[in-house]
Amino acid sequence: MNPKTAITLLAVNLWLSLGVQTSRAQQPVDFASVDAFLKQTLTHGNSLSVDAKGDLNGDGLQDWAGVILREKSDLLRTSQLYVLLQQPQGRYRVAEKSLEEQIAGMGCCWTEDLKIIRSSIYIQNNAKTAATMEAATHQFKLYKNEWRLVGVKIYYIDHSTDVATETDMNLLTGAVIEKNWKGENKPTAKRRQNAFGRFLLKDFNFFNGFGVE
Repeated sequence: MNPKTAITLLAVNLWLSLGVQTSRAQQPVDFASVDAFLKQTLTHGNSLSVDAKGDLNGDGLQDWAGVILREKSDLLRTSQLYVLLQQPQGRYRVAEKSLEEQIAGMGCCWTEDLKIIRSSIYIQNNAKTAATMEAATHQFKLYKNEWRLVGVKIYYIDHSTDVATETDMNLLTGAVIEKNWKGENKPTAKRRQNAFGRFLLKDFNFFNGFGVE
């Protein structure tokens, strides 16, 4: 065989081999159930913080979302949001996951709740000080083939003044509704438009101001 031909064939075979390995590496991993996913993910020091089931992509199947809490040390904890879509055969596949992010503060911030409603994921994170309390709910949805932040609602109260504010933001339309009230008084509402950027679930860092600050 001509030496040049041999070298060419060797290069082609090497390229094909690398292509097969890359293809295999990129193939998604399916889990028999959510429990099977958790069994693999909840290694030592990990726990399931909150989770929810519901249809996220309109196929009538029960998808799943959950926050994994990782205790890395006495002073370091992280959270990560996972989204699993149920396949037609009944198995589950990881469709998206957020950043694994350190929880701020010393017990002042935490994930309070997670729901799946009308094909959206609603995740609520709280933060408090001695005088204030803030609850931020981020709404993520599969929008134009992206797991995108589409809404944010932030409730804030200052107990020292008994003044509360609720700001509801639609990141797709730019509509913002802000309500303010004091004590038991009737709230006053203001409406405005804002230009929001494009924020994705994969970049979510559990910060209350994610997407709006």
